[in-house]
Amino acid sequence: MINKKWFKSPIAVCVSLGITSFFLILGLQSINSVQGLELRVFDKFLSQRPAEIIDKRIVIISETEPDIRRYGHPLSDQIFADALQKAEELGARVIGVDKYRDIPTPPGTDNLSHVLKKYQNIVWIFFGGNDKLNFIAAPPALEGSVARTAFNNILEDPDGVARRGLLFSDINGNSYYSFPLLLSVYYLANENISAQLDEQQTLNINGVSVSKIDADFGGYHHVDTGGYQIMLDYPALPQSFSTFTLSDLLDDKVPTDALKDKIVLFGAMAPSLQDYWLLPNEVTRFGIEYHGYFISQILNIATQHKQPLRAISDRGEYGWLLFWCLIGSFAGLYRGGILFFILMISELTALLGSNILLLNQGWWLPLIAPLLGWICALFASVFYFFTQTRAERGQLMKLFERHVSPEVASHLWEVREQFFSENGIHPDTVTATVLFTDLSNFTTISEHMEPLALMNWLNEYMEEMSQIVMAHGGMIDKYIGDAIMAIFGVPVKRESEEEIAKDAKQAVACAIAFGYKLAELNQKWEAQGLPTVTMRTGIYTGTVVAGSFGSSQRMEYTVIGDTVNTASRLESFDKTISTPTSENPCRILIGNSTYHYVQEDYQTEVVGECLLKGKTESLKIHHVTAKN
Repeated sequence: MINKKWFKSPIAVCVSLGITSFFLILGLQSINSVQGLELRVFDKFLSQRPAEIIDKRIVIISETEPDIRRYGHPLSDQIFADALQKAEELGARVIGVDKYRDIPTPPGTDNLSHVLKKYQNIVWIFFGGNDKLNFIAAPPALEGSVARTAFNNILEDPDGVARRGLLFSDINGNSYYSFPLLLSVYYLANENISAQLDEQQTLNINGVSVSKIDADFGGYHHVDTGGYQIMLDYPALPQSFSTFTLSDLLDDKVPTDALKDKIVLFGAMAPSLQDYWLLPNEVTRFGIEYHGYFISQILNIATQHKQPLRAISDRGEYGWLLFWCLIGSFAGLYRGGILFFILMISELTALLGSNILLLNQGWWLPLIAPLLGWICALFASVFYFFTQTRAERGQLMKLFERHVSPEVASHLWEVREQFFSENGIHPDTVTATVLFTDLSNFTTISEHMEPLALMNWLNEYMEEMSQIVMAHGGMIDKYIGDAIMAIFGVPVKRESEEEIAKDAKQAVACAIAFGYKLAELNQKWEAQGLPTVTMRTGIYTGTVVAGSFGSSQRMEYTVIGDTVNTASRLESFDKTISTPTSENPCRILIGNSTYHYVQEDYQTEVVGECLLKGKTESLKIHHVTAKN
């Protein structure tokens, strides 16, 4: 059976706080509060990858503002026919046209159809439709041709950034390639590299498995993953592809080898056509450039065996999140000081560094969720242990308040782990010296004084005696009427004979100081017309049981045992022996155990013996007369 105390141990508390933080972050993820931050961090880390060179296999023929002013808008079929013919003559390996032409735009419609039928390496886009726009068909000459037409749909995240790309999609009952994939397939075919689906319907390009993402891929949460989607890594972004204008091509200003064996993309790059798209890190590019980056990524997969971005399983992400929640909660154990600061910096660096390193290796792990989990668990842990420490300190100080010196209280707090338990103070058997003191004839004095005057007079006496006890390293245990019980050797346990001897000597020195202080007080009181008194002190050294006693509403630290009873008996022993006087107002009687420790430092005389109840051997009593 598991000990119930284990559940309150620091380890159990840290585990509980870590698990609680874990479920809290899962709750935030369930309401999609984290995805936006995850995506922005992903963008930032994407820009920190090692620099790449822009893909030279891709060339763009752009439709610019000067082209629109020269050739009009929309471009006629004849312009397209002439431009495509020029690109073919310059040796383009494959040509992609990212312009809608579902409706013929004379003149030159027949010429355009002729060019499209003559050259089988030309791919034209169509729009597959979405929740904003309807389907837009390919040119009539290619309509329905799965091998020559491809959709150009671009996926946007809720923040408007295009981070995902479609490879396949079912449109109007047929499965079509995306524009970037179909162009890549044509280009790679000339290098005897194929792209096909395996038995698990996973795309395989030259031996590299290109798995589609799921709804909770990386930092996404329940994203729409219709079709066959992958993450885009935008190689060499924000660099731009080699670009020529449409006028450059038609005016024979394009170098003869600029398009040879290249993927040539025709598309709009005129601001007035508003074909802008937002890419990671607030980079804005035209749609034709988006397709260029997508194509470059596919070509790199095929020719460099560069894996597309991957993510660990949902279970792995849960484990990653829980791991950092636990790391944060356990860090709270080291709260305060330089170690805590170093630990926080190290853990934060490890989390950020591991995410950057893994992303550079092609793995996307969520960062914001584990970071929030780490922060949440860390603050919860620090708050819990701070509150617990404060409560423990308050309870501990409440037990010893005004009873020990500040030095003893400080040392007591430093060793609290050995000393404190959930129910109060660890009960322990210790060797201590107990001191009892009582005023002579107090009853008679109290009968002749007004209660208020008596209380003030007694409080002055108690205050002075208490200060002397604490100055000698003792602890005031309790006040009993006019009597004081003090203990030397607690609450910090003594482990050596030297320490025990020091306590005994301090107790006797304290009693002697009582006499000096009481003589001063008597002079003062006599001048004020107040009664003067003498006192008796009993001191005994031995084992006691120390701990917190009482109820949950009222708890106090004290000691119990024969040693306490013996010290009390010594104080009240035969009041006719060594009676205190005005010159020496404090009688000090000690037992043999205390005498053993102080005999070399103090002059004593044996004044008698007594047999304590339950004891078989009599107690030898020594009267302390002076310090050596």
